[in-house]
Amino acid sequence: MAFRHASTLALTCLIGTLLWPPTSRADHDHVPDPPPRTISQKLQAIPKLDRTAVTVSGLSSGGFFAHQFHIAFSKLVTGAGIIAGGPFGCVESIPNPYVWFWTLDRVSAATVACSHYYGDRYYGLRPSPPKADDSVRLIRDAWRQHAIDDPANLAGHKVWLFHGRSDDVVPSGVESVVKQVYEAFGLREPSLRSDFNASGPSANHGMPVSRFAGASKFPVRTCGEHAPPFVIQCGFEAAELLLRHLYPDNFSDASDDPHRDGTLIAFDQTEFFDPRDGSASLHGVGYVYVPRKCAEESCRLHVAFHGCNQDVDSIQDDFFRDAGYNRWAATNNIVVLYPQTTQALANPNRCWDFWGYTGLNYYTQQGTQTRAVKAMVNRLTGSP
Repeated sequence: MAFRHASTLALTCLIGTLLWPPTSRADHDHVPDPPPRTISQKLQAIPKLDRTAVTVSGLSSGGFFAHQFHIAFSKLVTGAGIIAGGPFGCVESIPNPYVWFWTLDRVSAATVACSHYYGDRYYGLRPSPPKADDSVRLIRDAWRQHAIDDPANLAGHKVWLFHGRSDDVVPSGVESVVKQVYEAFGLREPSLRSDFNASGPSANHGMPVSRFAGASKFPVRTCGEHAPPFVIQCGFEAAELLLRHLYPDNFSDASDDPHRDGTLIAFDQTEFFDPRDGSASLHGVGYVYVPRKCAEESCRLHVAFHGCNQDVDSIQDDFFRDAGYNRWAATNNIVVLYPQTTQALANPNRCWDFWGYTGLNYYTQQGTQTRAVKAMVNRLTGSP
């Protein structure tokens, strides 16, 4: 009994060290404006993190990337929440509306077919929307080339999809294709749940929260608005719905003060990619939220990917502090990793890569961003 007590005390002290970095660092109490570009603090392993309960989610480009990461590492990742995202390799097979035997270039496919970021026309003509068959074929090909995990793993996973009724940035049909892709690999209700906002306030392209309660340099955005910080007040919380679906057992009510019940820690992201490679489009600093309970109790890991222009340089801490995740993570033993992108020549809007600006292997396990995030997950879980 004395040995067990000593071990618990030591573990509590270790987590305490993680939770309370020196105040001069960019911890949760103070994210400067502009935020720091570098930090010396290294990402630390969480000793009681369950390696079998890793999940992901994301909004917009983060939704595309969460789905992409889930497919690439389906042996590791057991579930995904996708808000206004699109299917794996969406840009790879969009036909050119002017030349039927050529595919559309990736940038155009990303911005006028897989999303309507620049509208729905390509020099006057509408390109065809993405097809599930194309994504399924690409996934099977990538598996045969040993570039991703076996997609047969997906059949036992949990997936939650959301699309707002007022969202014209990513068409609802594009998110419907994501559902079809998962169905092709054996997912069905209730494990595969899709919410296309049929009831309640009509949501625009953003992260729905019940109430935006944080301090922000931006006005509080209503559910129907599409404007920074792209966290929209809708009377319901996407983070709750997706986390409740991914971790359904004994799910508890939210904390009324997540930063009393846990801590947001800044860490050096440059350990996980080559900072000399500007095309990586990854920020020097990432963030992770650790509930206090994780000092003594087993916890799970969730990775949350922000959308375009929703990184720390664009909206400061409004995504990783106020998008709703931490409120539910604090009371449900969920560590939340918030990797961060940054601006690059081929990525001026700080999106996660779903069209190949980091290289043609972007959707595989060897993609620059995919590999970096996997290394962060490995560090947190103590995996090799």
